Amino acid sequence: MTGVRYLPVTLALCAGLLLGACSKTQDASKATAAEDVTEVKLIPAYESLDKDKDGIVTLAEVDAVAPDWAERLHACDTDRNKTLSRGEYDVCKQTSTAH
Repeated sequence: MTGVRYLPVTLALCAGLLLGACSKTQDASKATAAEDVTEVKLIPAYESLDKDKDGIVTLAEVDAVAPDWAERLHACDTDRNKTLSRGEYDVCKQTSTAH
């Protein structure tokens, strides 16, 4: 008979633990989803890379304006003239958004 008396208390404790565990899992999945969204970065606009506004984007300007994209944009300088033409940028932008 003593076991029957503790049954409601035991059930209430188990239910509370289950509800607590479920809510923490949802919070963790929300945090993960938010982290995934912050991983997406857009390639900067061509005009914003032209720091001195002379119409020519140099790799030095890329380094100064968009250091996160510098390695990728340097690779887009296919003719190796240390500038990024509009055509090179456009090809680079298309391949960047495809990934």
